[in-house]
Order: sequence, then C-alpha cells, then structure tokens
Amino acid sequence: MNADRLPPVAPEVTATLVEGLSPRLRKRLDAAVTKLAVRPVHRDGDTTTIEVDDETELRLHAPGGVVAQVEDVTCGCLLAPACVHRAA
Repeated sequence: MNADRLPPVAPEVTATLVEGLSPRLRKRLDAAVTKLAVRPVHRDGDTTTIEVDDETELRLHAPGGVVAQVEDVTCGCLLAPACVHRAA
C-alpha cells in the first residue's frame, strides 16, 4: 500500500472533493481508493505523482508537507476536475 508514501490531505480538502462528486462517482470511490493504493507513486520535492494508468497522472502538491487546498490535487484524466481520482 502506498499510504505511507503519500502526503496527508487536510480534512476540508477531502470533504470538498467528495462533496463535488456526482452520485454515480461517489459509488465508485471505494474502488478508486483501492486501485490507487497499489499504483506507482513518485515524489519530487513537494509534489507526489500517482500513476492512475499508463497515460494519466494524479498530482498532490503538498507545500509544507500537507495538501492544504483543493487546487493542490490535480488529475490528467478526461473527467477532471470532477473525477473520482481527485477524491480518492
């Protein structure tokens, strides 16, 4: 599991991202968390990158060690910014 390699995310950031999901995507949130937990993770300074798949990356920008703003979580998928990856 990659949880120990990921920066902490402020609770209000997580809450905002989950609240922004459509009901259909909320149903997929647990599966997305499970999928991302085993994907490759790379850290470069304050930015942690998770390879969602071979073509898509999720980036967590954590200045000071914590993801403090919704804008600090970005995804390259077609549904971003309203994608399940950002909330996972």
